[in-house]
Amino acid sequence: MKRKRLDLIRKLIEKYSISTQEELLRRLEENGFEVTQATISRDINELRIIKMMGSNGQYRYVTSNTDSDELVSKFNAIFGQSVISADYAG
Repeated sequence: MKRKRLDLIRKLIEKYSISTQEELLRRLEENGFEVTQATISRDINELRIIKMMGSNGQYRYVTSNTDSDELVSKFNAIFGQSVISADYAG
């Protein structure tokens, strides 16, 4: 039962732009799962789901492998703007 729920959560996150645990709870209920917000919170942590800002400026849940290129691109941009120089000490 738990494995099926976790698989469904992953599929829902990938298929829909879900931004709240309440929305995820509603979609799970539509698919026959009765869970609490606390259970969803634990599932999100177990699946390592994160919230990320989409191209439309809205935050949404993504699986850790979703949009990894976008994450790397954002990291590189921030790092590139933050580091002035680097040198070794010694």
